[in-house]
Amino acid sequence: MKNISILIFFLLISTSLFSQSFRVPKNVVSTSLFQPFATLSGYTISFERLIDPGYSLNAAQFSYKLNTTLISYNQKKEYATIDSQVFYDKEAYKFFGFTILPELRYYFTWDAPIGVYASLFGSYTDYSEVYSDINNEATSYEKKYSIIGRGIGAGFQFKFFESYTLDIIGGYQPLNINSKTKSFESEEFIENPLIEEEKLYLNLHLGINF
Repeated sequence: MKNISILIFFLLISTSLFSQSFRVPKNVVSTSLFQPFATLSGYTISFERLIDPGYSLNAAQFSYKLNTTLISYNQKKEYATIDSQVFYDKEAYKFFGFTILPELRYYFTWDAPIGVYASLFGSYTDYSEVYSDINNEATSYEKKYSIIGRGIGAGFQFKFFESYTLDIIGGYQPLNINSKTKSFESEEFIENPLIEEEKLYLNLHLGINF
């Protein structure tokens, strides 16, 4: 009985060492370098993980990635010009909200999450736009958006400096845009017509692979 226990112990140890020796980095945490300069600017944090358990150096092709973006910024507006000097309302437009964009990726090589990949993704965006006119309060308003998107894309993620990654992705994204508006003099929001829009999806992520 003692010999069997010792044998089982060594088998467990050897299996653990074997698994660790072939374990590859299968997570990437990243942030978007493009988002701070986008139309709806903000800050993005993303997490990507291989679906394959990663027990072999050549056995991972699929991954999922979750991108979350905080929309938060102000946009100034010119409101007067006096003696060639321009005056701005630095908080004329205020934008705040969030975007969630999950992805499913298929890598064409066996070195995921490094290499060329194809991507399927969906998105949900919820944000508000508040406009304050300091010259005429009657034109001030608040507008709420709810946007559902889906799309396909392709990209390339490569590693540099051992564990850092750069992820470049582009794709096609149809959107359904729902919105409602409340004017300064009203207490109720009025639904706006549904807008269907198509646009290109572009992003650039800097991350760490671990």
